Amino acid sequence: MINFGIDLGTTNSAIAKFNKGQVDIFRNPSGQKDTLASVVAFRKGRIIVGEKAREYLLKAPHQVAGAFKRKMGTNETYKIENHDNKTPVALSAYVLKELKNFVHTGEQIEAAVITIPASFDTVQSNATREAGHLAGFEQVVLLQEPIAASLAYANKDEIDTFEEGQWLVYDLGGGTFDVALVHIQEGEMNILDHEGDNFLGGIDFDREIVEKLFVPYLENEGSFENLLQEMKSASGKYNSLYFKLLYKAEEVKIQLSASEEAEVEFEAEDDHAELIDAYLTIARSELEALLEPYLAKTIEMMQRIIDRNHLKPESLKFILMVGGSTYIPYVRQQVASRLGISVNTQVDPTTAVAVGAAFFAGTKPKKLTPTVPQQEDYQLGVKVAYQKATQEDKEYFTAIFEGNIQGLFYRISRQDGGYDSGLKVLEEQIKEYLPLLKDTFNSFELKLFDEKNNPVEAAIPVIGISQGRYSVVGQPLPHDICLEIDDTENQKTELEVVFEKNAILPLKRSIIKQITRTIAKGSEDHIIIHILEGPAYALPAANQPIGFIQVSGKDLERDLIKGSDVEIVLEMSESRDLKIAVYLLMTDQDFEDVFMPSKRHISKARLVASLQSMISTIKDEIYEAEVNGNYEAAQELVDLEFSLLELLDQSNTMAVDDMTDEKYQIEDRKRKIAQQIDALTRDKHIIKVKNKYFQAKRNIEYVLGSYDPSDIDRQNYQEILSQEKVYLASNSSLKIQGIIDRINELNVRVIWRSPKYLVELFTDLAQGRRGRFMRQEDASVLIDTGWKSIEDRNYDQLRMCINQLWNLLPPQIRQEQSKFSGGTGIG
Repeated sequence: MINFGIDLGTTNSAIAKFNKGQVDIFRNPSGQKDTLASVVAFRKGRIIVGEKAREYLLKAPHQVAGAFKRKMGTNETYKIENHDNKTPVALSAYVLKELKNFVHTGEQIEAAVITIPASFDTVQSNATREAGHLAGFEQVVLLQEPIAASLAYANKDEIDTFEEGQWLVYDLGGGTFDVALVHIQEGEMNILDHEGDNFLGGIDFDREIVEKLFVPYLENEGSFENLLQEMKSASGKYNSLYFKLLYKAEEVKIQLSASEEAEVEFEAEDDHAELIDAYLTIARSELEALLEPYLAKTIEMMQRIIDRNHLKPESLKFILMVGGSTYIPYVRQQVASRLGISVNTQVDPTTAVAVGAAFFAGTKPKKLTPTVPQQEDYQLGVKVAYQKATQEDKEYFTAIFEGNIQGLFYRISRQDGGYDSGLKVLEEQIKEYLPLLKDTFNSFELKLFDEKNNPVEAAIPVIGISQGRYSVVGQPLPHDICLEIDDTENQKTELEVVFEKNAILPLKRSIIKQITRTIAKGSEDHIIIHILEGPAYALPAANQPIGFIQVSGKDLERDLIKGSDVEIVLEMSESRDLKIAVYLLMTDQDFEDVFMPSKRHISKARLVASLQSMISTIKDEIYEAEVNGNYEAAQELVDLEFSLLELLDQSNTMAVDDMTDEKYQIEDRKRKIAQQIDALTRDKHIIKVKNKYFQAKRNIEYVLGSYDPSDIDRQNYQEILSQEKVYLASNSSLKIQGIIDRINELNVRVIWRSPKYLVELFTDLAQGRRGRFMRQEDASVLIDTGWKSIEDRNYDQLRMCINQLWNLLPPQIRQEQSKFSGGTGIG
């Protein structure tokens, strides 16, 4: 098994190992602490990681980098004095490498489970995995932090009477916040729901202390111009001071967790080089006032989960507190009192995630290049399946063998000698119930033998089962994964959900779509299969793109005709690798790619332009809502407009080279506002598409009553009607449009088989449109042929005449005439 679990934290990291049912936390050889500060310093050719690096912030802040987890998945780099710029991925890799030094057993760590916030998107997750590979791990499995914390609690030996049920995990760390709803039943753990914010944590509290307490004090004591901006700008005059004050702020925060007051001293020079010898006494109540808006956001997220899952406080056992910031007394007190649910502090907030990661790692097999040689005669392949953690006293085990098994035998024995299956004939599939020792790790060995009882080498892993331990069923997907679909009628795109939020990873799905326009072989035209992450109901622009496949005319072996089928197969692994395979049925061609995007780019200019565009759009929406008398929605939109204006002002005042993560916070907030705008204005689009549905329904019912449909036609319509409530209740314009398209297709099938309709349509074309055809001579011939077809009852020939006459009409008349076929055109 992988066995090693790592908590790669914003402020502190830790490493632990699963060892025969228990978890050992490896301590820092320097200072014997359980954690490593996630800080990297570059000094005189040396790379220093940990507490010593953190201390260098006071001496040489431009040679130190910290809190880089908040910039994972971005193209941001850290400018290090006298060194090359360092990416968040590279800095994280230094931390991971240093954690390897904690392992004093001399083991070569080839694989590890590394934790990530549950709300990390796919880009951030991929960046974390990339850091693991850069640190030398051949295999990296990602685990969401609330799951890890829950595993640490559920498998804690000190709990005498663990009761199954459900609880909330409140994970407030140095840089991120997660809340998850956890349910354990019959030894299996499920994560039912979650919320999170990747830009809410202890670092924000430190910045509040600096910006709301330290900066006003300095401005009052000295002479400064744009002090805060000069602090946060990478090239600012007071950039070094900013880092020093953040260090001091963290000390203040820690002191106030244990006492009512904290004293802080520091020195600074103002714009006139006057020295300010600062001395402040800060009360715990001042810190609590700064924390309040952040704490309110966390409680709001918890309440959303409670409401969404129709829970009452009494239906939850407790709130499990995890993360260094939960040491703050105010956080614990307010969470318990405002939600009316007791808090649980039975796990160490700083190490619980690493411990849980190790428990998880103990259930995950290594998938490395096999090193066990096999004898030439047997070339065996083996697949095994069993529950790695269980509450049962016996566990079902099965293995499937591929290759030459003729004349072979197998034997399974428990390491302590308490169980031996005896020698048995090897079959393609073997099945055994393995007896387990209670409350411990049970290790079994499966061995193969030939007819002479000589051992046969095969790459069979050791079978490890923890009895009395809990495992997780699977990791939930934190965000919807969507396909961007063309809405050709409205000249826009919409999202179709491929994998829904909270679906259990890994996932796989096959979808058939039709090409919306012809792509000629050899042309520059192309089709794009575009995958986004975020709410399926939102506008595509409000979501995060994670990958696309583009197929151009130059890739085609023949023309790809409009309406031809495309098969799209999407697979997402447990660690969120996304694989897309595209098969073009018409050209018999395959295209595929694996997406592991680990960077996204956000500039101040792009952010400002995007906000200005959104403000322009929302003004139009406000005007339309007021004109239609929808004053409640108009007021909500005005509030969102105000929020956008605040973000725009914040963006404009931000330095171009701002070295904080402020622009990513603004981008994150902007995306959430875009989703709120979409939610408020979606109703008008839904009303419009529902009206289209009822019109299509009236059309088909008229056609079914007038043009002698078959029993199958009537049956197909009843099948569509049986799904009406589900589609209309979905409030998805894409789904409702889908059922409209089905009705229109049925409409066309019925009327184009009806002689009565064909005669009516031909008569309208021949008499009502006479003289309006583009080539009158050709039209006259077709009209004569059509009358003859009616006389002979040759309706196939009549259809041909109608199609050709249709193509002779001017485009504008053709568009008007399309109403006869349910709005889908003729032919």
